[in-house]
Amino acid sequence: MPTSFCTADHATISRGVAVVGSTTIDRNIIGRDTHLKIGGVAAYAGLTYRRHGLPTWVVTNVAPPDVPILRRLKRDGIQVSAGPTELTTRFVNRVQADSRRQEVASIAAPVDFAQLAASVDRVDLIHLGPLHPGDIDVQVFARLANTRSVIALDVQGLLRKISARRSIEAAVSEHLTAGLTAARIIKSDASELHLILKTFGTDVEALMHRFAIAEWVVTSGFQGGCIHRAGRGPHRYSAEPSSPVVDPTGAGDVFFAAYLVARLKNRKPVAEAARYAATRASEHVAGRYLTDLLLVPRSPAEEGWGFGFNCVDNRLNEG
Repeated sequence: MPTSFCTADHATISRGVAVVGSTTIDRNIIGRDTHLKIGGVAAYAGLTYRRHGLPTWVVTNVAPPDVPILRRLKRDGIQVSAGPTELTTRFVNRVQADSRRQEVASIAAPVDFAQLAASVDRVDLIHLGPLHPGDIDVQVFARLANTRSVIALDVQGLLRKISARRSIEAAVSEHLTAGLTAARIIKSDASELHLILKTFGTDVEALMHRFAIAEWVVTSGFQGGCIHRAGRGPHRYSAEPSSPVVDPTGAGDVFFAAYLVARLKNRKPVAEAARYAATRASEHVAGRYLTDLLLVPRSPAEEGWGFGFNCVDNRLNEG
């Protein structure tokens, strides 16, 4: 297992970043408002990296009828590697006040290492953002465990399951250990971290030591969060107020990408990087960052966009 390191002192992302995970088609229901948007880590994190001038690769899977959604990424100069899949990952996100429920209409085939291989040697950072346990093939974690690139992982998809009713529920994936072994920087929300610590029966410092994790980024929405750094204890940060609250979907991806830019590209200390990331996330929630870029036209058929939520993946009912 690699030795833990002080990330900001020993890494840079000047050559760029590869973002791995689903590009989704989301129906976001925020109170009484509904938005049809492009989503997933590929969109939210990928566009955040590009906005900071970094060469960016997105490794994802989108069904042939939905390939036009990738134009939004390519338009900003993102290089896209999209593998074969029958279906695109589609979510319904229901947000009411501080509560959020997610339902899944369909899932894409897992991203495999062959899709990522072409960009591994071209980048300094690989950002893994699975949305569910089958989003990224487990062999990707194994193949990246000893790479020279910094591996950052948002663990949310490894702490979920898709129920028979197609809702997202909390559950620990059998692939979690592989993900923690591969990554040097982890992001979770507070409830996800609690579930992980309960599963391993330990505290965060011991867990970071066990898996040689340099930094663990914890978000708690409007309450702010905490950055744990190996051997240096926690740093708590405050959230930036968002007004109005237009759509919080993707705020965690924006926060994590902006934090990594601040730490690894701009060489900022933890406190400053957390403040910077909180500001970008707040702008996103208020509709002033990526929101307009990701809106889907009201009449998709007019532009040849293969959208709609009538295509249900029967595999979601298996098991």
